[in-house]
Amino acid sequence: MSVIFPGNYVAHLNAYRDQGVVALPGVEFYRLVGAVVINPDTRGLTNADGELEAGTYTPMILSPDLRQDDKPRLDKPMVVPAGAVVYRTAISAPGVKAAAAGDTIVLESLGSNAPATGTLTAGSDTFFPEEGVSSVMNSILNGTVVNAGADTPVEVTTDADFTAELNPSAGACRNSPSAILVEVCFYVPAPAPGYDDAHIPYAVEAGQGT
Repeated sequence: MSVIFPGNYVAHLNAYRDQGVVALPGVEFYRLVGAVVINPDTRGLTNADGELEAGTYTPMILSPDLRQDDKPRLDKPMVVPAGAVVYRTAISAPGVKAAAAGDTIVLESLGSNAPATGTLTAGSDTFFPEEGVSSVMNSILNGTVVNAGADTPVEVTTDADFTAELNPSAGACRNSPSAILVEVCFYVPAPAPGYDDAHIPYAVEAGQGT
């Protein structure tokens, strides 16, 4: 993992590189954003009709390599590490069309100590609200470890078949960037101090001193 310190936090955190930020001494904050991509051209998750069928899916942290034919760095499953304190979760579904109004997307529980996200529900136009849905923002520092003993996979469940389509249509909906997006924000204790945290003098060899 790589950590950004105050003063050079100039871009969004890179979840693919497990990049966190030290905003408070002794604590490292992380933001994971995973995607369940609906792409009827690749048929990775969609059926023969180009639909993402109702079911439970693990969002993937997408590779920075955007080409489909040559991807040296593969997508990674979205997993919250053991010992993390989750303080925010959120779901959105840009470019996703439900089968009917009222269809839902739910983030499966990350544990009894994680904040509840709520349900993302399709509107009367069968599209999901642009603002998505997020958990209530509780006090960050009063959180409780989600799972101290093991990593926790992130999963979302859909209750109907969804398709890739923009709202409003751009005339090429089949190729629209469509995905269920999931955000999980958490923090972990920073490691104990190392050499870089203190100015420890080197020993002086005999004959060098005066």
